[in-house]
Amino acid sequence: MELQEKYICALEEIKSPNISSNATLQSWKAKAINIINRIYGENCNQQKQIEDIKFQNYMSISTFDRSGRSSSAGGGNNSKICEKQATDLIESFISDIKTFGLPSKEKSVEKKDGINITVNQNQNQTQKQTIKLNIIIKALQDELSGKQLSELQEIIAEEELEPAKKHNKIVEKLLGFGKDLASNVLANILTNPALYS
Repeated sequence: MELQEKYICALEEIKSPNISSNATLQSWKAKAINIINRIYGENCNQQKQIEDIKFQNYMSISTFDRSGRSSSAGGGNNSKICEKQATDLIESFISDIKTFGLPSKEKSVEKKDGINITVNQNQNQTQKQTIKLNIIIKALQDELSGKQLSELQEIIAEEELEPAKKHNKIVEKLLGFGKDLASNVLANILTNPALYS
């Protein structure tokens, strides 16, 4: 099953909550936020929309008439309103994903001499990863001409290509530049001492 379909299935499972108390709302929110954070990232607008759903109990007022009979008014809670808000929100997230696909979590890291490398953005990205990426960029720049870098950049920039197809095209392009060149790029990367520090 494709990742997008998995997220849609997970959202469908929580789309119609049964909210009868603040505890049941909080339980539903925890599940919903967990899924939403996987899709959109932490502290996203979608998470804030979920957090804005608030459970309320209403006060009941008792009155007595002249004969001493009591009657009460009010009371209850807004559980049905919370259920509708939750359902509407989840349906809007599902519609958004079906219409526009999964949001991109790619971030452009560096652009030099016509080559733009992208990596998946990670909240806990360390400086070591950045240094290692720079090693790869440097090895490419040392071995490839400006035209060859441009040709690689064109492949990297093709958004409609699936990652596996993009990988194959990059490998084919590097091999097309000559087996010695591809070997030199790999050797430069593997022999750089900063890679292992």
